[in-house]
Amino acid sequence: MKKINKYIILSLLALSGCQSDENVGYGGEGTLRLGVQMKNDLQVVVTRSLTADEESALVKDCKIRIYDTDKLIRKYLGTAELPEEGITLPSGEYRVRVTAGDSVAASFTKKFYEGVEPFTVERAKVTPVDVICNIANTVTKVAFGESLKTVFKEEYAVSIAVKAENGILDFNADNLEAMGYFSLPADCDTLFCTFSATDIAGRPYTQVDTIPQAKAATLYQLTYEYKDIEVGNPDTGGAILHLRVDATPLEIIEEEVVYYRRPVFTAAYGDEIFNLDATSYVATESGSDVTINITGSSALQQVLLSSEQFPEFLATSENSFDLKNLTEEQKTQLTEGGILIDEKAESKGYALNLILSADLIRKYTVNEGTYAISLTATDANNKMRTANWKMVVSDATVQTEPVPVYEVWATKATLYGTVLPGREPQGALAFRYRKADEQDWKIVDAVRDGQNVQSASAVTGLLSDTKYEYQLMDGDVLSTVVCTFTTEKALQLENSSFEYWSGSMPAYIATSSAESDIFWDSGNHGSKSASVDITVADASIKHSGTYSAKLTSTDAKVLGIGQFAAGNLFAGRYLKTIMDGWKGNGVLGWGRPFTARPSALRVYVKYRPEVVTNNALPEQGLISGEPDQGIIYVAVGDWPGTGSEYISGYEWAVVAQTDFNHPENTRTFDPNDENIIAYGERIFTEDVGGDTEMAEIIIPLDYRDNTRLPKYIVMVASSSRYGDYFAGAVGSIMWIDDVELVY
Repeated sequence: MKKINKYIILSLLALSGCQSDENVGYGGEGTLRLGVQMKNDLQVVVTRSLTADEESALVKDCKIRIYDTDKLIRKYLGTAELPEEGITLPSGEYRVRVTAGDSVAASFTKKFYEGVEPFTVERAKVTPVDVICNIANTVTKVAFGESLKTVFKEEYAVSIAVKAENGILDFNADNLEAMGYFSLPADCDTLFCTFSATDIAGRPYTQVDTIPQAKAATLYQLTYEYKDIEVGNPDTGGAILHLRVDATPLEIIEEEVVYYRRPVFTAAYGDEIFNLDATSYVATESGSDVTINITGSSALQQVLLSSEQFPEFLATSENSFDLKNLTEEQKTQLTEGGILIDEKAESKGYALNLILSADLIRKYTVNEGTYAISLTATDANNKMRTANWKMVVSDATVQTEPVPVYEVWATKATLYGTVLPGREPQGALAFRYRKADEQDWKIVDAVRDGQNVQSASAVTGLLSDTKYEYQLMDGDVLSTVVCTFTTEKALQLENSSFEYWSGSMPAYIATSSAESDIFWDSGNHGSKSASVDITVADASIKHSGTYSAKLTSTDAKVLGIGQFAAGNLFAGRYLKTIMDGWKGNGVLGWGRPFTARPSALRVYVKYRPEVVTNNALPEQGLISGEPDQGIIYVAVGDWPGTGSEYISGYEWAVVAQTDFNHPENTRTFDPNDENIIAYGERIFTEDVGGDTEMAEIIIPLDYRDNTRLPKYIVMVASSSRYGDYFAGAVGSIMWIDDVELVY
């Protein structure tokens, strides 16, 4: 039977695309921004859709509650109460419960919607949460079979009730399209169904059936039939009123009564709440009490407290203690060393309070440096959480920060830092940097925006695939933290001088036809049926080495039937030829795996266009009687990969396909594809290069998004720009040599 998919989605939306270093919260807090939306996407014949007014009312009056374990910490009535600036919560794990509609015992019209979703808030991040709110009622629908007419008059009816006041709904011939919505009380999960009718002889008849263990968010369709059966003596016959119950979940729902989560740590340095996984910056010879509350969703079994400094600061031989299983001697050592433990007897083992005294913290701050205290809690359900609190002890006002990976290129990088909370630089801000294996530092100016600091411009002139280190400076005072980065590899394309070729018809731009040897490919696979290679090695025109690649646009004839074929080469693989009558259409896999970000493509080119004779495309600027157009283009992008069905284990950025008889169906490269990170092209409309000399061509790559990293590189060259559409000039030739990616 049909599953009811009628639901509303309440989307608790957040700002998207925020970087982890965006300062959207303070200390150990994150931000939750809630937006509520009612969606009514799916319709089912057994129920009607919500009207716009009903949806609006649900949104206006929905109840949003946020829980920390089972403790209610936030509640809002409708969207009007949601703060525009977002909700700031301490880092940790929570759940949100959203309800809408009316929770009444029984109704034909009032429905109740509910959705529950756990979520985690992380420091300085915005947390998006989507809550799917489904109908939470137990829903009933009644049908009467035609067989009932043989024994009953048609005034039959059914009343359905729950063990609750006013929990009764009556179904009869006048409301058979109605659906009943019940909210079952906690102490009763049974529906009582009473069938009432008058038989043909005029006698009243009643039958009571039950549906035990009825579930929420489930549709129960009740169908009453009258069936002949064999009872007792077969000669006398018999009959029975039969109730068939079909149960269909409205939606797959996780019924989670108790939400078990990892233990939660709440920490304060003095009066300031902070995240134990964050780094604290502490001045020398300072210190305040550190209070840590540890809470589990079941009883705590083990709480390990560790620090490399414990033997020195606590006068002990141990650097780790299990606070739930301490010996008397260990308790004494911890107490005398300034670590106080309150097991909170009233929590029955679910919580523990820990105080690291100010005197103990001051021992950590005698000398500048970085120190760590680790805490691991495990509860009875084997849920575990570990925090590693780092203290950076320094009188510096600034802190070096890691460079986001997308800011590190092959030859340049932007450096990052922060001004420490509560401190103010006294000198000019700058960064010093050097290769990790060198002694001398170089200096670059820094600029400040609030607490954030970065190099005034990208540091250039770096070596590719090289490790560098850097520090932020306040005048002559250095941050105590040194950060490092490694520049990208300046990758080049294989066989980029086209020195390696093999075979004939088709000629491979490789040492063999093996997939592992082929980086470049061409349309030679398609033109071989006409006994011609449109892309070949040429020793007479070259920039360096022995060969260049010569691309010739040709009228490839099979049995006297011509088909225009543009000379071409591309990074990728010719996958297949699909015949359509006498015409062949190529399927091409464009692109090769690639992770670097070049700034330009350098290539040496000679081009000689002929006059357009085949399939002029005036709307694209390819005019009959005017010179043909050649093209070279290059792109890097994060395409998901496609085309593995053609060659197992290999994927391409784009799978292109020509279609001679139906050019409107041609699939080719789209320079506006959203997966493109950077793109560059050069279109040739006249002679390029001398009789024997090739011209140097630089094609800059225009980066559309500097925060994304490539997965593939696409490069295509063609002696006829519109060869995909079998348009151009027979005899147009392009020579290419020494392809180089510039960084």
